[in-house]
Amino acid sequence: MRGERALWQLGSAFTAAVIVVLIGITLTAVPGVGATETGFDQLLHEHLTPTALLIASGIGVLLEPAGGLAILVAIGAVVWWRSDRVAAMQFVGIAGVSWVSVEPVKLLVHRSRPVLSGVHHAVESWSYPSGHVALVTALVLGLVAVTHGKARAQVASIGTVVVIVVATSRLALGVHYPTDVLAAIVWTSAVWVVVRHIALTWTRASQTPTRRGPTAVAGLRPRSLVGKARDR
Repeated sequence: MRGERALWQLGSAFTAAVIVVLIGITLTAVPGVGATETGFDQLLHEHLTPTALLIASGIGVLLEPAGGLAILVAIGAVVWWRSDRVAAMQFVGIAGVSWVSVEPVKLLVHRSRPVLSGVHHAVESWSYPSGHVALVTALVLGLVAVTHGKARAQVASIGTVVVIVVATSRLALGVHYPTDVLAAIVWTSAVWVVVRHIALTWTRASQTPTRRGPTAVAGLRPRSLVGKARDR
């Protein structure tokens, strides 16, 4: 049963990833489709207050590759402190791979940034999928992979809000189409399923019979980040 479920999850992830790539190629080949998306970006941008603009710009700077790497390492250190080295390695590996995996898609799709009236921005990379949204999605899913119980529910809830805020900020700044941020979420989630499965398989294979009890790393379910598990 577990094997069948894993195959279904991996198959679904592969299908989702292929769909993301095909949609991206189609959007690049038919620019007129993207033109219909800019209306939403324009609406958000026109309603940006100076404070909201400052916050959105700050998020953009913070989540640039250098900042994203620093955040990844910092969270990994916290996971190590609150749990153990294995959980920290799992988090960094799962989140890191899920995040950087969007770069090949960007290069393959080659979608230009949106052009909005009154909005000028430097084109530093391709638009599809959004790297910023991929980063926060990967961080959230990485934490989901190494938590369980109430901690996992809290991470998922707070993380969803964070992803929405970052995605909205990218649209309001006019640096991404709506499909860019959606593609980032779907692609990163699909890659996460695969990487998590690999990490889970590796962890189970590396477990020794002498490590027992609720504090041992069971797959990708180490001690809760909000408290140590108690013996039952």
